[in-house]
Amino acid sequence: MHMYLSLAMTVSAGIGFIYGLYRFFRDESALYVRMIIFSVGCAMFGRLFETLQYLVNGELGSGFHVGMLGIIGSFLFLFSANFGQMDSVVDDGSSAFRKTRIISLAAPAVIVAIWCLIAVAKGINKTTIPLGVEALFIAQASYFHLKHLIIKDVEYGLIKAIRNYNLLALIYALLCMLEMLVESFNLPEICISVVYVLQCVVLLVFVPVLERGVKKWTT
Repeated sequence: MHMYLSLAMTVSAGIGFIYGLYRFFRDESALYVRMIIFSVGCAMFGRLFETLQYLVNGELGSGFHVGMLGIIGSFLFLFSANFGQMDSVVDDGSSAFRKTRIISLAAPAVIVAIWCLIAVAKGINKTTIPLGVEALFIAQASYFHLKHLIIKDVEYGLIKAIRNYNLLALIYALLCMLEMLVESFNLPEICISVVYVLQCVVLLVFVPVLERGVKKWTT
């Protein structure tokens, strides 16, 4: 079951990645957008490794595996896109946005809380430490996705246009943490299946939702 679910996510991310390459790499496009496409590509390669691991060994095994680098890379690109390309445009660092910054800490707080729950139940070991590193990258990306979801818009509707994308990215971050949770506690297969299927849906619509928002920047 796990192999097929992992394969489904590989295909979903692959479709999103190829669509993104086709839509945004033929002509000049913003670096912000390209970094998000690379994020989907990282997710694809990470899930591909997991699928191959299941195929060869029959299980993913405990502790660190190369597939984790795909997830880490995915959220590193999402973080870099927001922090490096977008945040300075929407937040000038003034006290006017202090409340927004504080509220935005709720997203990484939830991410860290989920990992802490796993660590308390399972202990600090070769399994939970790599999950903690993964959670760290998810947490820092989630902060900016929530921030750009609730922050006051700037001129030309720059933020409003991509709010649906940021909501989707925030859901993706939560789903990745829920995946950790259900796998760590060996919850029923139906729970694992639901989390994986929802991730497939998110990875499929990620780029089209982003594209729809980015188009509004020029209309």
